[in-house]
Amino acid sequence: MKAKLTTALVLASCVFLAVAVFAAATARATQVTATSAVTADKIAETNPDLSGSNLVWQELNGNDWNVYYGAGLAGTLPGKVTALIAPGDQVLPRVSETDPGQPDNHVLVVWEDHRNGDADIDGYDMTTDKPLAICTNAAQQVAPRISGDWVVWQDNRNGNWDIYGATIDPATDTVSVATPICDESHDQIEPDVSGDTVVWVDKRYGDEDIMGYVDGYTFPICLNDAFQDQPAIAGNTVVWRDARNAATSGADIYGYDLLTSREFPVCTAPGDQSSPAVDQDLVVWNDARSATSGLDVRGFDLSLQQPFKVVGLPASQSQPTISDYRVVWTDKRNGPVADLWTATLTPWNARLTIDGGTAWTRNKNASLKLFAQGKTGVVTQMTLANVAAGAPVGKPEPYWSSKSPWYLTSGDGLKTVSVTYAALSGAPSPTIFASITLDTHGPTIRVPAAVTVTKGTTAAIGYRVTDNLAPRAAVAIRVLNAKGEVVKVFVVGKAATGVFHEVKFVCELPVGSYTVHATATDLAGNKQTKLGTNTLTVK
Repeated sequence: MKAKLTTALVLASCVFLAVAVFAAATARATQVTATSAVTADKIAETNPDLSGSNLVWQELNGNDWNVYYGAGLAGTLPGKVTALIAPGDQVLPRVSETDPGQPDNHVLVVWEDHRNGDADIDGYDMTTDKPLAICTNAAQQVAPRISGDWVVWQDNRNGNWDIYGATIDPATDTVSVATPICDESHDQIEPDVSGDTVVWVDKRYGDEDIMGYVDGYTFPICLNDAFQDQPAIAGNTVVWRDARNAATSGADIYGYDLLTSREFPVCTAPGDQSSPAVDQDLVVWNDARSATSGLDVRGFDLSLQQPFKVVGLPASQSQPTISDYRVVWTDKRNGPVADLWTATLTPWNARLTIDGGTAWTRNKNASLKLFAQGKTGVVTQMTLANVAAGAPVGKPEPYWSSKSPWYLTSGDGLKTVSVTYAALSGAPSPTIFASITLDTHGPTIRVPAAVTVTKGTTAAIGYRVTDNLAPRAAVAIRVLNAKGEVVKVFVVGKAATGVFHEVKFVCELPVGSYTVHATATDLAGNKQTKLGTNTLTVK
């Protein structure tokens, strides 16, 4: 019997949240602000990997796949480094930095190399411009991953697939002897590494599970009876493809927090989700829920439990990789040959609400509620503007959680307010727009015809409401006797304006003459300036 993990579902499944259309608007915590092509040369490029601004990928060069490298990625075509090109196929490249932001930082690239007739692990120090022979054992070494100066891979020198690793000394560009991380007698495949922790797919229990290793200790991450594969790790977060719901809704993305030892669903939406990648608290993956666009790239912000969509077009987008709020993927939008595309993500959770979220107001003096949480620094400024024709214009001011009064532009109609937040560091927030309809004129209500009815039969009181803007109005009809006392009340609710309506009832009122009073209140709270009146005669 397979061991079971105690799990806690700490995140909601990937159900996309709607952004409010009217008085409240929200910028999701992570949102795409720019998308652009990285390569557009009609040459097949695939398997990208990203670390900071360093990008690697494999590209078809004649009949062989070779590894290319681009630095300073900024949404434009990076320069191709030809030093990584060698005879035979070089595939599945990965890139990492040993000490980002420090003077002694080295950019290291590793890949699976077939120049010697079998699969080896080779590498390159881009900082010193030196090649690295990482593992050339006579058996097969495939699927390398790198984090800092530690490289891991899948190795079959023992007759089945195991996980091996080696360290690189960037000061001397020397590589340690390959050592086993897990050489249990069943297959271990698809490793990934972050810091001192390695994860992989393990078949020792009869199907594919996710296991981990740190400081000489091997531990289970997910032993669910369904298969789990395609693990990826960043920091304390492990994610993978999971088939526990595959029979009903397709493969999903699940995750595990190494600090709390808790498992959680990342996305359980209909359709297959696959090829997850993770960086900081952001997960991206391939998503097949759309029948019209093939594979899309979608994501989830773990810290704020909010989903986002990176790209979804009729052509397929696949193999996403993410680093420092930038995603790169392979894209076939320009034809059958895949190019590389990139998207910049702005990590903001920001909101703007007008008058508490109502959609209508009769007051030009509005009240704004503001909220901003940036992941790149303390929020210090905001720029507010009334949006009329053209782009909004406003002046930066200190960030506050409210602004009252805020004067809407004159004249009845839809009013839109924008806000852009700024932090001490990092890019500004997306500009958020919230709208509210200003309506300062009350409706008109009429009871166009006198009503005569025989006691005990059905009476019908007709009315019509008109309004300059509101599509509905709350209507009440009162019947008064000769003394002015209310003897019958009908609360109609919100009736459509510009349409004739009737209130029907069995009339049990005493024989005599009555007055009908009709009132109306529009969606902004304006009441009619004149009662709708007529007579009711009961015989």
